[in-house]
Amino acid sequence: MFTLSKTSPIPLHTQLLNELRHAILSGKLKPHEQLPGEYALITQLNISRSTVQRAWQTAQDEGLIYRVPAKGTFVSEPAKRPTTTQFVGCIVAEFRYTFDGSLLDGADELLRAKGYRLLFAQSERRIEEENRLIRTMCAEGVAGILLWPVTDNRNSRRRFVTDPSCSVPVVLLDRPIPGVGLPCITSQNYDGALQAMRHLLKLGHRDIAFAAWPPLDLHPIAERYRAYREAMVEAGLSPRPILTLGEPVEEVNYRRYAQEAHEDVAYLAEVLRQPDRPTAIFAMNDLLAVLVLRAAREAGLQLPADLSVVGFDNLELTTRTEPTLTTIAQDTPVIGREAVRRLLALIDGDPPRQTFTLVPTRLIIRESTSTPPARFEAGERR
Repeated sequence: MFTLSKTSPIPLHTQLLNELRHAILSGKLKPHEQLPGEYALITQLNISRSTVQRAWQTAQDEGLIYRVPAKGTFVSEPAKRPTTTQFVGCIVAEFRYTFDGSLLDGADELLRAKGYRLLFAQSERRIEEENRLIRTMCAEGVAGILLWPVTDNRNSRRRFVTDPSCSVPVVLLDRPIPGVGLPCITSQNYDGALQAMRHLLKLGHRDIAFAAWPPLDLHPIAERYRAYREAMVEAGLSPRPILTLGEPVEEVNYRRYAQEAHEDVAYLAEVLRQPDRPTAIFAMNDLLAVLVLRAAREAGLQLPADLSVVGFDNLELTTRTEPTLTTIAQDTPVIGREAVRRLLALIDGDPPRQTFTLVPTRLIIRESTSTPPARFEAGERR
């Protein structure tokens, strides 16, 4: 009945509550239907009793379920649920880190203050699943949807979010959908990348590469690359061609980073063994930056003495790398709250229009950056 992920950054009690909300709102669980007992859930899902109790208490507070002493827990009738409680859907491409969890926390905090509850799901980076989830949430009666869209530039008409039958307000997270006029809340990717580049330039680097996975036209990545090029030109330097890894098919995900990155590391190591290697690499995100660190060690380089590395995102793992990673921090709780504010305005009757809200980023300097090797300081690119 319920499916939980032990590897997700979302707490188990939150996942269980979310599964229950979906099952009740979709009609899979009928009014007065009895729920499995605590022992059954603990055994089937391999979770603690406190996890079940915490999720069920919240559901009871929301009027979704009721308890009968010595008999069990049952689904409430819709008429007996608080009329002030409405739901907002949130669909992300993939739950990977505390990065995604903090975004949901920011959204949920403000929604609760306004009398709403959050339904979340992941599209697994498939446009078909994104469309299915939006249809399902609309059928469940959500008041609006926060959407982290799947990368799919081939045909925006395939998206259900553009269908006239998608009648609920939608606010996009992180990136716009090409050709679709919806409000979008994202980070100041250009300004953040400028901070990264100015940091490297101030340290004395003159030969800096930008590393990225495709698709390179994805809005956040395109903005970071634009800042890289303009910073290099402004400093009187020639930008290098993009250090591109992987095939231009789909956006790279965490699984590829964790399990299938051997070819990328080998390629990067080969680049870093060359006599004309850069003295610094600005990676499109932290996942790629971590692979650069691994490749540099395979190439026999000392970090950061021989190579400086900067990432983007400030994922939790950046404090555990060796050396710790200098990066640009995105403020995901603020992104979540700003997206909710925009969505609530649409729910209240504001006309939908394509707008960009840019959330500030900040440079976090750690151990992975320093001055370039002495023979290259303030010198020409090799």
